Amino acid sequence: MMFKAHRKTIVWTVLIVVVISTYDVLLHALLAFGHIAFEWFELGLEELIEHVFHTTRHQSQIIVFYLLLCLALFGMYRLWRALPRFIGYLRAKRERCMADMSCYWRECSSLQKAKLVTTCTVGVTGLYFWVFM
Repeated sequence: MMFKAHRKTIVWTVLIVVVISTYDVLLHALLAFGHIAFEWFELGLEELIEHVFHTTRHQSQIIVFYLLLCLALFGMYRLWRALPRFIGYLRAKRERCMADMSCYWRECSSLQKAKLVTTCTVGVTGLYFWVFM
């Protein structure tokens, strides 16, 4: 019964441990894939502009550069507009999580509290030694 109630927490914990333990390989692979995908997109856009508007390679590169710059600026503007709402959401989520944890902590017996603290301490220490040593 306890496993079904905390399945989401267990899955997120396992995913976080996997990401932390393989951060160098995983991050490198994701960045390499992202870079290759961006280069393919940029090359395709350059070729399309060259073909449709009969421009030289240099002209199409300049056009693509300014298109991507405008796209990046628009994305940053949208992020700037959405950031206050997202921060408010995170604060509300944090308050809810803190309330749930304090309610759970109050309901635990002294033995359960000792088990919980010991388990968390051993887990974090083991994760530290596994990742950084």
